[in-house]
Amino acid sequence: MKATVLVLWYLAFMAVRAAFLGVVHGSILGQDAHAYWTAAQSELIYDKVAGERDAYLYSPVVMQVIRPLAVLPWPAFLALWIGLQSGVLMWLLKPLHWKWAVPLFLFCVPELVIGNVLVLLAASVVIGLRYPVAWAFPALTKITTGAGFLWFVVRGEWRRVLQGIGGISLIVGVSYLFEPASWHAWVQFLLTNRGGTPHGAAVFAAQILLAVVLIVVGARKDQPWLLAPALVLGMPVLVNFVSLTLLMSIPRLLVLGDQLRGQGPHSAHRARARMER
Repeated sequence: MKATVLVLWYLAFMAVRAAFLGVVHGSILGQDAHAYWTAAQSELIYDKVAGERDAYLYSPVVMQVIRPLAVLPWPAFLALWIGLQSGVLMWLLKPLHWKWAVPLFLFCVPELVIGNVLVLLAASVVIGLRYPVAWAFPALTKITTGAGFLWFVVRGEWRRVLQGIGGISLIVGVSYLFEPASWHAWVQFLLTNRGGTPHGAAVFAAQILLAVVLIVVGARKDQPWLLAPALVLGMPVLVNFVSLTLLMSIPRLLVLGDQLRGQGPHSAHRARARMER
């Protein structure tokens, strides 16, 4: 156990060091957050692909939510964005003892510095097990990570399936009414770049297949923590170790797993009752 803690602290140190060097010698501070802030300044135009500077790749609804915050000057927006993600990360790690929580938080510093949405994505997985509409966030950002919604299908929780589909459809419908042109542009962008994964279509297909296997096994065995590695595999672009930020949902998912264990997919209504007490 002590050896594991030491390794974790070492990895945390290396992550913080990498983030520091990236800020000092490069331009990673707010790298992804700046793309969101810039895109919110005018009408959405999907003219950049993953990896390009200030490339915004998500659905219009995400930008519509962010836009009120983007009236702030860039430094204020970045500070608010990092503060929001830091608070969410602390909530995800709260079930852990500090000797685990602190190094895990530090391990995620590169993600906080870059300002991607991975911490929010991790939180949406936890929230989504109680409120299926929360799966709208994965589905409308990093689309393939929305495969985690299959959890409810595998467990036969059809009421929750309908709640999720209905909620997501309502969100998309309302968003479309305000900016139909942006939605058309996003769909066209997805169709044009559907094969644009860095490791090739075959490798990405294998990733998705393995992710689905983890989701099915987790759903049948009452092990929601398997959703976390499934989402990592479902990432369209695996950004080195930064994508492992999604694993920070595991502490909260383990708590939910304790509530589900022994209930089984055919007694899902009893598991839900316990989760919502």
